[in-house]
Amino acid sequence: MKKYAILGAGLLVASPLAMAAEDGITSTVEAGLVMTSGNTSTKSYNVKGKLEHVKGPMRNTVAAETLYIDGDNGKLSEKYLGSGKTAYQFDEHSYGFISGTLERDLFSGYDYQGSISTGYGYRFLDTKEMTFDLEAGPGYRRSKLDTEEAEGEVIGRLSGLFAYRFSKTATFTQEVTSEIGSDATITKSITALTAQIAGNMAMKASLTAKHNTGTPEGVDALDTETGLTLVYTF
Repeated sequence: MKKYAILGAGLLVASPLAMAAEDGITSTVEAGLVMTSGNTSTKSYNVKGKLEHVKGPMRNTVAAETLYIDGDNGKLSEKYLGSGKTAYQFDEHSYGFISGTLERDLFSGYDYQGSISTGYGYRFLDTKEMTFDLEAGPGYRRSKLDTEEAEGEVIGRLSGLFAYRFSKTATFTQEVTSEIGSDATITKSITALTAQIAGNMAMKASLTAKHNTGTPEGVDALDTETGLTLVYTF
């Protein structure tokens, strides 16, 4: 079933080209109305937060997201997503990482899904205008359908991030992550365009698509979120 909605204003603090950031802490907060398609059909309220800490070759990232949905029948649906990642830079281009995610999505057919993975990343492209990173490694995912017991499986994780700063005030980013397992393959794509308006204020347009081959019967395999957000950096 197709579902559509409108995305409103919000706040974001982030640097899409940051991989070799200076030492310090960067925080991100994003809030707004989100439009969804797939398994929901009404207004969605989205709040995101992100914290990055860089110290020498170490980079630690923690992120959280909450999505509330006002359903057709007036009931409130909700989604929670938390993630963390630690990366160690070996040299200018290569790094190792450990990452984990935990998602509770009440309209996905799952009670929760969580994964942890480790692996190797390499920056293939690093210029003033463009960066391109690829990551790969093994992991483990545990999932619980609403009507079944929790099950675990070994997965392979692949991820890529491309950023293109085509002007001093505009940046395009494309991130794709895929967790491949015998029970399900989950692929998530985030496409975003950020354009500076004035000073620290910018506008961000984004499209997030998530495809899960293991969704239960009656639940769409593809969910999308379309966003138009005000961005403030500090």
